[in-house]
Amino acid sequence: MARLSYLLIPLFLLMLSCKDEKKLTTVSKDNVVEQTAKRQVPELTPPPEKPEPKLSSAEIAKNREIFDYHIVAASYNYQKQADAFKNRLYQKGYPAIVLEKNGKFRVILQSFNNKESAIKELKRLRKLNKKPDLWLLRQ
Repeated sequence: MARLSYLLIPLFLLMLSCKDEKKLTTVSKDNVVEQTAKRQVPELTPPPEKPEPKLSSAEIAKNREIFDYHIVAASYNYQKQADAFKNRLYQKGYPAIVLEKNGKFRVILQSFNNKESAIKELKRLRKLNKKPDLWLLRQ
C-alpha cells in the first residue's frame, strides 16, 4: 500500500503542473505577418577572436633547447628524414621539433625540466599511442 502511495504522489504532482498550459495561437494566412513581427530573435554574438601566438616555431625550438629532459619520437642521421617525420607528427597534432646533437637529428615531442614529470608524460604517451619506441633523452 505504501508503494502505491509513493507512485501516486508524483503522478498527482505531474497532473497539477499540466494545468497551467500556455495558450497557443493558431496561425492563419491573416495573422502570419503579425505573429512573425512579434517573434523575438536572439542577438548574434561575434565569435571570440583567437589570440595571435606569442612565439614563433623557431623561438619555441630555441626555448626547448634549455630544458634538460626531452621525449624523443625518433632519431635520424639526416636532417631531411627528421623534418619529414616532424611534419607527419605535426599533421597528427603533435608540435614536434628537431634537435641536432652529436650528428643525430632527434624529433622531440615534449621537453621538461623535471625528470619525474617527464617520465610520467612518457608513460602516458606510450600508453595513449601504443608506441613503446618513445624514449627519454637527458641533455
